[in-house]
Amino acid sequence: MRRFFMNKLVAVVMALAMILTLTTPLSLAASCTVTFTDPTVTVGSNVTINVRVSGSVAAATIRMAYDQSYLQFVSGNLGYGSGGGGSVVMDNENQSSGSMSFSMTFKALKTGKTTISCVGYDIVDGNGDSMSVNMGNSVVTINAKPTASGNNNLSSLSISPGTLSPGFSAGTTSYRASVSNSTTSVAVYAKAADSKAKVAVWGNTGLSVGNNTVTVQVTAENGSKKTYTITVNRAEGSNTGGGGSGNSGGGGNHNGGSQGPEDTPSPSPTPTPKPEVIVTLPDDTQLPVSDQIPEEVSVPKGFESSQVELEGQSIPAIAYKDGSLIAVYLQGDEDHPAGYYFLNPKTGEAYPMTQVAMAAGKLILVDVPQDASLPQGYSATLMKLGGLQHTVLAPDGVEEPNHYIVYALDGSGNLGPYLYDVEQESFQRYQFIQLPQEAMQHEEEAQPEETGFVLELFGREIQTPWSNQVVSYLLVGLSALGVVLLIAVVVLAVCLAKSRKALRREWMRREEERQWQMIQGPVAPGMSVDDILAECKARELPHGEEEIDPSEEE
Repeated sequence: MRRFFMNKLVAVVMALAMILTLTTPLSLAASCTVTFTDPTVTVGSNVTINVRVSGSVAAATIRMAYDQSYLQFVSGNLGYGSGGGGSVVMDNENQSSGSMSFSMTFKALKTGKTTISCVGYDIVDGNGDSMSVNMGNSVVTINAKPTASGNNNLSSLSISPGTLSPGFSAGTTSYRASVSNSTTSVAVYAKAADSKAKVAVWGNTGLSVGNNTVTVQVTAENGSKKTYTITVNRAEGSNTGGGGSGNSGGGGNHNGGSQGPEDTPSPSPTPTPKPEVIVTLPDDTQLPVSDQIPEEVSVPKGFESSQVELEGQSIPAIAYKDGSLIAVYLQGDEDHPAGYYFLNPKTGEAYPMTQVAMAAGKLILVDVPQDASLPQGYSATLMKLGGLQHTVLAPDGVEEPNHYIVYALDGSGNLGPYLYDVEQESFQRYQFIQLPQEAMQHEEEAQPEETGFVLELFGREIQTPWSNQVVSYLLVGLSALGVVLLIAVVVLAVCLAKSRKALRREWMRREEERQWQMIQGPVAPGMSVDDILAECKARELPHGEEEIDPSEEE
């Protein structure tokens, strides 16, 4: 009987082990961690961000995005990757599985905090399987130069003629004043609180009837700006050619027709022109932006007249029809012709409208738009075209591509992608830009089948719609259930064994009692089984098939 129960217990345990074996995956996705340093840098200096991919990594491609108004890409240890144009691609592979490192170096452009974040990655282990990634990011803190003052306040401000309302206070930036009709300009007396700050004034000459805005801009030593505005109201003219009452009584005429401040001549302040707005070209040349576009310069097709805010000023510009491109007019110099230049308002960088020839006409090259959908298998990189560096798309994993995808404006002002042939140095309209997107869409639709958990049962692979994570949770639940069932089986087996012993003892007690009654009659009160057995043995009477095993009594 004992052997029977032990066999049952072993069979149950083996069944549970078989169930867990069949439902356990061959291998779960390996994991890795991508960590970044969070450096602090001074404006104008270079800063390096170190990246480490920890784990059994065979190959890694990581795409990072950064704010070009804060950072300018300089260089990096990126493997086969590239940087610039607001994105950095880190791409490398190991000879054997293990951790790998990258680095990115930027120039800090302005103070503040900016985040370099991941926008896509492809990391695989030694088996070529995609890894589960714990992705971090980098927060760069950019401080002002410690020796540069940030004081951009005025210590005094007044105009002549006219009185400011309210009275001057360094923290108040908006004022009003009224002048007579004969006043066409006002003198502005503005003094910076810091001797190293610069003050510029414009709008104080050529006053029109009504409200006029006079602007006072203070630029601190560290480059921070503060703008004070004065709304000067020039009075309307009055009709002084009165009737008869105006001709009689010299004294009355003088008192009643006195124009007061209108008879006071206006001062002749020296006109203070607007400060020049400077932009930086790719070769680090700095040129001022023209505040007027010559009438003979036509607006390119696809563009329309617009305005752009730069350094507190409204500058005439032209904007592409969808607003993705902005260009300003530069007078140029000996090395740079006058004309329209594309502008990045965030960084103050500009580059010429480079024209290249193709069979159907000329193209104007532009950088890859930030909102453009990149075709599958291509990444942004820098390439020199038309004498200037441009952000183009290059095929992944190819050291010397024979083609690139560039963006350009055609003669009708339409913006689109073009295929650039490196060997023939020719451009051709890229007609298949949508195909990679459709392929990506189909891939996303089929993703559950391709990435679902594969169950191997009796040599056959069964595709399931569940992910590895869902299966992992399910296995944990089954394992816990298996443990509970195993404990329950063991407890049941112990209970059955104890019940069997108890039933056997009860049967033996009743059998001995029956035999005793057959010989001596009823059992004496208080007589135990041991007493009965002793009595039977003394009289050599039968008392059962076998004696009770002392170990079983225990």
